[in-house]
Amino acid sequence: MLIANAELSVLQAVAQFFTYAVIAIFAENAVFFRSMGVSRLIKLVNDPDVNTWQYCIPTILVQTLSAPLGWAVQNLLFPYLTSRTPDWLPLAALRPLAFLTCSLIAMAVVWVLVGISRKRAAYREQLPAATFNCCVIGTLLISANQNYDLLQWIAFGFGSGLGYLVAVLVVDEGRRRLRSKDVPAIFRGLPSTLIYIGIISLAIYGLVGIGSAV
Repeated sequence: MLIANAELSVLQAVAQFFTYAVIAIFAENAVFFRSMGVSRLIKLVNDPDVNTWQYCIPTILVQTLSAPLGWAVQNLLFPYLTSRTPDWLPLAALRPLAFLTCSLIAMAVVWVLVGISRKRAAYREQLPAATFNCCVIGTLLISANQNYDLLQWIAFGFGSGLGYLVAVLVVDEGRRRLRSKDVPAIFRGLPSTLIYIGIISLAIYGLVGIGSAV
């Protein structure tokens, strides 16, 4: 009986993980739903010298590794400090700085992991830009505001990283198609890309609804 209950708990945890990851990838995509990291995405798809995977894989790793650190800060460190500091001290204002520190720690871990293989040196070059993408700290702030548990934090962070990769691939493909001569010259380039992102965002809002963004 205990084994059956343990297996059921594991299956429920796995199902919950994939559910929140899928939500972060599609329903609450960091770019199309939250408008996080759009400026960096546009620069990325227009820069032929930067490989999409070399930028997005560090982003996924940093977001995934920073998630449990952010959960610890939100649920362990802040309650501890709140009970031992005066009420006039605005600890909530320090939350972005604390989450940024979590991202830096995750960046250091990824730096070490990537450094094991010399063939992946190009990933190190993109690691700082991937870490300081507002998509990373924005995901931590969203998870904190939604009061997620540890598993949900990790799943949502991992899904947000994958969602950013999906957004980059979608926008990159759209940019190629928007080079058509049928597109008026005045709209080619950045204007057509922004309109393209806006249309996809509106489509997601139409399917999901604005309620989940609150």
